[in-house]
Amino acid sequence: MSLRFAFCILIISIQTLILSIAATALDASNDLPSKIDEPHQFSNILKTISVRQGWNLEQIRVSNLDVRNARIGSSQRCEFRLRIGKSDLVFKFSDEVDLWRRLKERGEFGSLVNEVSSKTVLNTFKLEGPFELRDFSLITVLIFGLLYAFGENGGVSGHIVANTTHTGLKRLLVGEGITIEVKGAQEVSLFHTSDFGIPFNRSTEINKGSSHFGSFRHSSCMRLLPVHISGSASLVAYRTRNPNTYIESTFLSQDTIELLANKCYSRHLYKRQACPMNILSTRLALLEKLLRGFLGDRIHQNGESGFLKAKITASTLVRFQLEVERAVGDNDTFWGTVAEWRTKPTVERVWFEVVARVEAGGLKPLVVKKVRPFIVADSAAWSNLMFNISFTKFPSILVPPEALTLDVKW
Repeated sequence: MSLRFAFCILIISIQTLILSIAATALDASNDLPSKIDEPHQFSNILKTISVRQGWNLEQIRVSNLDVRNARIGSSQRCEFRLRIGKSDLVFKFSDEVDLWRRLKERGEFGSLVNEVSSKTVLNTFKLEGPFELRDFSLITVLIFGLLYAFGENGGVSGHIVANTTHTGLKRLLVGEGITIEVKGAQEVSLFHTSDFGIPFNRSTEINKGSSHFGSFRHSSCMRLLPVHISGSASLVAYRTRNPNTYIESTFLSQDTIELLANKCYSRHLYKRQACPMNILSTRLALLEKLLRGFLGDRIHQNGESGFLKAKITASTLVRFQLEVERAVGDNDTFWGTVAEWRTKPTVERVWFEVVARVEAGGLKPLVVKKVRPFIVADSAAWSNLMFNISFTKFPSILVPPEALTLDVKW
């Protein structure tokens, strides 16, 4: 009976041990860094690290990647290119992330990041006419009674109330007094040419505090301001002053539709803001403030012609930590200067925190910094310390008496 009882206890102990080992292995698997199957995504990051640390690019690689604590966020990146006479100026505004989120799904790091990046779009914004949309690939355009379905290749199928179908629509002309609300766009850009010697709107009245660089209105029916929208988006058109009013439209050609205003406004009755794009108004005001600080009023006094190209793009930023492994050679710049008796490592591993932007070619590093620096510790054998020293001359070492007892509390 006692033998059977002991055997049962042994079986239960073995099962408990197996379950504990399995649970430990499962927890360890969750904490393991992601397997790096796509090293080309980190090529730009490794180049940046090699330049800053003075390392050989061919001797470093990504050994570990902390995916569990990685964060991802969306931002809007603005870029302005300004030409005044023969001078070209480029201004780029840094990415701003409102909220960092975890990568909830499990899988390849590169696949997860690319999947989230493909869904990143700009926040909903408004465009006030007059302007011209061209070369866009939109999904739907709703014009109060008119519904147009747009394809990825630019082809359009428009369904009017009278059940008339039009295909191949590629241009949309928006008159003054009409507002377009854009949702789901990935990039939007505009191009404006003007003489910098006079205000862009060519009117004699200049409001105090207004931006000359953002005054895109014209005093007569001139060529419309071209606006480009990229990505699958939806547009809703309505009158600025009376959104519930029906908008008249006409087809100028098979691929061009025009949204008609009541008349051509010469006194800017509908003008509420300088720039037709509300998401660029504040940045254009900041741009003019910077130029006035450096150039003063010379840009308006010289009367030079030029252009302004503005572009805002939806981008994805990812923040994570990775471990870089470096092979230490005999001619290493750091370890080659240490004493010969010291033990030199063959491999050095350093952790870095990276903030990178997701681009078509991989990850473009924006911020790279060390988080776990490599610590050098000297060690020596006891025989080296006691070399040619007699124990009779070596001072006695006294330790606390409780350390020699059996009741040691560690």
